[in-house]
Amino acid sequence: MGHLRVWALVGLGSLAVAGDFPALTHVEQVRAPDGRPVTVQRVACLAPDRPELAAALTLEEAGPLRWQVLQLATNDAGAAVLDTGRSLPQIAPHYQRYVAQGQPVGRVTFAALLGTWKVFGLKFSWEHATYRCALS
Repeated sequence: MGHLRVWALVGLGSLAVAGDFPALTHVEQVRAPDGRPVTVQRVACLAPDRPELAAALTLEEAGPLRWQVLQLATNDAGAAVLDTGRSLPQIAPHYQRYVAQGQPVGRVTFAALLGTWKVFGLKFSWEHATYRCALS
């Protein structure tokens, strides 16, 4: 996706359609699907003069109030950030619990994690750059 298009989308706070989403070449299959309904949460992030970061988290229903992570997919730049991020104290416990161990995540917990990030502007700093992100 062109950077101008992504910046426009980041400014709007959401991605338009799946066809605009970057290719995700790194896939971490957490568990096999059981055939229950799935939800895919995508994130794309940009910083000036940096490669675009992208990831998709595939969640399968695990009851009325829970999901289980099926898959975490990233592009090359997203994989580099994840490699560093999963050891940070803000991210490590969530990554270990929900991805590495495959424990169910409550929908309220998931919404709270995303909501907290939204409160802080859907942005993060990494390697002396501030990335702004859009969810879809």
